[in-house]
Amino acid sequence: MKRMLLLLLALAVVTISCSDGSSPGGNNVAVLLTDAPIDLTGVSAVNVTLTGVSLRGEGDDGGGAKLTLTAGDDMVVNLLDYQDGQVVLIATGEVPDGTYSKIRMNVSRAELVRDDDGDPETPEIVEEIFNPSGKVDVPVAFSLTNGEDMEITLDFDAALSVQVNETNGQHPYILRPVINVAGMN
Repeated sequence: MKRMLLLLLALAVVTISCSDGSSPGGNNVAVLLTDAPIDLTGVSAVNVTLTGVSLRGEGDDGGGAKLTLTAGDDMVVNLLDYQDGQVVLIATGEVPDGTYSKIRMNVSRAELVRDDDGDPETPEIVEEIFNPSGKVDVPVAFSLTNGEDMEITLDFDAALSVQVNETNGQHPYILRPVINVAGMN
């Protein structure tokens, strides 16, 4: 019992000493990206260029809570570099208290890099992946209050996201992003 009272007293002292009476700061959010293992024979890279990441609430038609890309205004990510549990931090930021329903990623460009002849001495072929919408909305519902921190890991599945256009149309490859939430802490 004496131990319990000492523990409660210590907790009260720490709580009082850490409180300065001001309102809580913003909530820190980090968004990471990973990719499930794939078998795209001869493909050495699936590059996507991110130009923005934001959190959106229900019915949020505005810009949402913008996060800062960790590699500047245009962040090129080779999805194949982040397989088998490897992750890359793509965006962070301080956001206001609120309920969020999705993460929006702006994707300005995507490309497929492949080796057509198996010879490492010859240049690889870089082919544009047509990206019809320029953005990807990932449904993820969560609320933040009182200075909470949140880390969200998204699985951008390159194998399911890159589709081969077999109709001999204008674009041989089309990006139809398949992104799932792999973890939230």
